[in-house]
Amino acid sequence: MKSVNFQRNKALIRVVNEQHVKKQRNWDRILYLGLLGLFLVFVIYYLITKYLFIHAYGHVIIESTRIRLTDDARIIEFYVKEGDRIERNDTLFSYALDRDDDISGNSSYAQSVNIGSIEGGSRDDWWVKEIYALKKKTALNNIDISENENLINGYKKEIKRISNEVILDVLPKTRLEYIQNEMVNLHVQNKKLEKENRELNSLMKSLGPAKKSRKINGVNIRTKKGGGAAGDKQGVEKLDFSEELLTQAKYFKSPMSGIATRIYIHTYETALKSEEIMALHEAEPAYIKAYFEQEDLRHFKEGDLFRIEFPDGTISKGILKRFYIATYTLPEEFQKKYEPTTRSIAADIYPIDSLEIKRWKTFYKMSVDISKLKL
Repeated sequence: MKSVNFQRNKALIRVVNEQHVKKQRNWDRILYLGLLGLFLVFVIYYLITKYLFIHAYGHVIIESTRIRLTDDARIIEFYVKEGDRIERNDTLFSYALDRDDDISGNSSYAQSVNIGSIEGGSRDDWWVKEIYALKKKTALNNIDISENENLINGYKKEIKRISNEVILDVLPKTRLEYIQNEMVNLHVQNKKLEKENRELNSLMKSLGPAKKSRKINGVNIRTKKGGGAAGDKQGVEKLDFSEELLTQAKYFKSPMSGIATRIYIHTYETALKSEEIMALHEAEPAYIKAYFEQEDLRHFKEGDLFRIEFPDGTISKGILKRFYIATYTLPEEFQKKYEPTTRSIAADIYPIDSLEIKRWKTFYKMSVDISKLKL
């Protein structure tokens, strides 16, 4: 029997000491848990703010007054600048009215304006009316002359074409004769109007004191550089560049104390009676006009304290002092796009003290967030 020996050679297998490998972090799980946590935080925050707090939109309001005149007027000078603090009865600006309205009686000031407000005149200076009427008639005649000249030039361009068409029997001869007669009549009318204008100019020269300058008498106009009659006179004389017949200077005084926030018209511009000249804002009070959802009406009342958050992140407190009788359409800046128009409950919230009033003024017309616990 053959013997078998399995241990003749040394074993080739050796045991290797393996190093300990650290387990890698499962970033997918961490990301998933993080997103889940953020979602839960968001849901909890939404539920708290939705069911435990009242939220409303609002903006800061300061009472304002828009200044207009009841008639068209030429502004002479402003005595305040934007941002100036003014008191009641302070003079805001001076202005002059068109004397045409005052002469014809169409102006609301017709009874108070006197023809003798032109320097050197008196109530018996009827020639002021006459000069104005003559100037007006001359201007209208000049317009008619210009229109007639345009027609004559047009006929001159057409007469050659019409002559050719008459020769070719396209148009009757009477058409050519009509055009020629019209040109003659227009020439005659222009000569008549020009002669009338010369007579009107000679009449104007014969009226009133000869070669005496007519200037607006600006009495008691204050100037920014020391004032005085000479300075006032010089300021009003600048209106003579248009050769308008204007009344003496009038003055508009402030109906309230406050701040001049906007000036819409420049010096020497004409302000129509439909245009705003400037805007005044009362020094106080400043308040917030808030818009609440109708469903929250049962959770607040007059006298409640609200938390106010301004656009820069600062926090303030305010007291609800009054409700408006009817519901109001939510302002456009608060209305969500593509959603039906929302009607909300409007209320006024006032600052709790004078220190808060000063802070609120800096956020005029800015949107604020208003909140309060429903408890």
